[in-house]
Amino acid sequence: MISLNVYLTPRSGKAAELESVVRDRWIKAMAEQPGFLRAAALRPFPDDELAALEATRPQNAYEVVAYWETEAQRVDWTQRSIHAEVWADVLAASESVTYTLQTVEQSWNM
Repeated sequence: MISLNVYLTPRSGKAAELESVVRDRWIKAMAEQPGFLRAAALRPFPDDELAALEATRPQNAYEVVAYWETEAQRVDWTQRSIHAEVWADVLAASESVTYTLQTVEQSWNM
């Protein structure tokens, strides 16, 4: 199993649009693909709460973590026309997008 970790920062005034595109278009389309297991969209705690907890503030406004059975299945998804369509919407609402891939060594209750 692998994880795709995507870090997103919305364009000014586009936070609600980015959230909607991620939830209603990108993840929805991704969830229909062979090999897709699950995904989560993460948003940091407010700055004051993170400071009170002495926690590090993430560099991006959102993180999406998607789990796939294999990297080959994830790559297959990126080659489909629906990916290009929904990913364009994510990019249009984003100021910055970065990502990384990781191998899931172990999982609990997933």
